[in-house]
Amino acid sequence: MTLRQRLCSRAEPLLTQVRAHPFWTGLCDGTLPPASLWHFAEQDFRFTVPAYARALARTAAVARRPEQGALLAGAAGATFESLSRMSRELGVLADRFGTPEPAGGISPTTLAHTSFLTAVSTASLAAAIGGLLPMTWFHQQVCLDLRRRLVPGTRYTDWIAQYCPGDGFDGYVEAYLALIDDFAATASEAELALLEDGFLHGAYYELAFCEAAWQLQSWAGTPSERNS
Repeated sequence: MTLRQRLCSRAEPLLTQVRAHPFWTGLCDGTLPPASLWHFAEQDFRFTVPAYARALARTAAVARRPEQGALLAGAAGATFESLSRMSRELGVLADRFGTPEPAGGISPTTLAHTSFLTAVSTASLAAAIGGLLPMTWFHQQVCLDLRRRLVPGTRYTDWIAQYCPGDGFDGYVEAYLALIDDFAATASEAELALLEDGFLHGAYYELAFCEAAWQLQSWAGTPSERNS
């Protein structure tokens, strides 16, 4: 069994929970409250995606081979560039559904997640490539599921089309997974343990992030009612 197969096997229960989460199912059928989508999109744009881009750049700097560094640096650049598109998407959401008030800052889960991304990307190459993989891999798998389950014509159809990446993203994910297997070929047991631990922790944050959006998580607590 390759390392990617082992990671896939260990992550599958979490991925199943993510796919079945009411945030994603509500997005597919249009029943998700707009405030929950705003929470998700705003936290992603303002905090998580920038932290992920910086973490990719730091990891690229310590890659062992030039082609690996180029892959990660290219992903970092593309992630930074995606922020302008995400800003426009927030504007579309605000125009259509309004901006929830009061505007919140970073949520507890987002703070923990971004701190994790920073920590793994400064710890070691093994911890970094393992910890950063879920944001790539789970995004791909969630988007494949969204396209399969989307109810045509619902109010979030356009947002989903913008959120899901183009065909070239699959090639990037495959290249990242190949990097994982290549790293595993010469890694020590300690390095493999760091990589797998980082991957599982990152995967838990993928579930926690959609739960935080569903609950409208904030430092003041969860509002008793959502916008409909």
